[in-house]
Amino acid sequence: PINMPDQTTSQSIAHLFTSALPAEAIKSDAETIELMSQDIWSKGTDAALVLCPATTEELQAIARIAYENDIKVNPRGAGMSYTNGYTPDRTNTVVLDTAARMNKIVEINTDDMYVTVQAGVSWQSLYEALKPLGVRTPFWGPLSGITSTIGGGVSQNNAFFGAGNYGPSTESVTSVTVVLADGTCVKTGAGGTRNGAPFWRHYGPDLTGMFLGDAGRLGLKAEVTLRLIQTPAYEDWASFEFETQDACATAAQSVAKTGLAC
Repeated sequence: PINMPDQTTSQSIAHLFTSALPAEAIKSDAETIELMSQDIWSKGTDAALVLCPATTEELQAIARIAYENDIKVNPRGAGMSYTNGYTPDRTNTVVLDTAARMNKIVEINTDDMYVTVQAGVSWQSLYEALKPLGVRTPFWGPLSGITSTIGGGVSQNNAFFGAGNYGPSTESVTSVTVVLADGTCVKTGAGGTRNGAPFWRHYGPDLTGMFLGDAGRLGLKAEVTLRLIQTPAYEDWASFEFETQDACATAAQSVAKTGLAC
């Protein structure tokens, strides 16, 4: 272990959060700490504690306690990144495991064509929930989407399924609900207006964009709203082989101009 915090320090930090979370949502066992302190590429400094919020209110309470006690907080999705975006780089850091309990679909609205999810929902879970309704999000997941979370995806600006036509995950977002460092809750876009629905991203300055691709540093994501589109009536898959890299690039460029391949 690298810079493993002593048990006394971990227990002291854990005690601070007992008023905010149930006991089972506060984890300090060595196996969990080791897992939550690494992504698929590298291992960081061992976290002092792992917290598993279930609601925006619990996330706010965590942020306030951390702010008042000068504790560092790193939000984590499913851990499928390879960027060191959430791995701790110093001792006495708390890792937020959003996938464990913050994984509910909040609203599916096929009239205004948007869906709101908690940050820990996986791309596969969302895709499967939308499929019977004949809709999906424009970007519908990275290669690791079986487990990768939507909050982690838009924090990392990931790309794959749908990105060819619709851009990376962040281009499908219309609104985010984030908790700032002091526990203040902010909702962006049209959804941030009084009694407003999050169907439109640009409602004044694009505050939504501030919290995308930030690896969670500018705000702790509680909920994410994404646009919906009708699922294509027909899809198929194909692969091709090219003799040179230039030939492959030229073909990819030509296909992209048709708008057929996403």
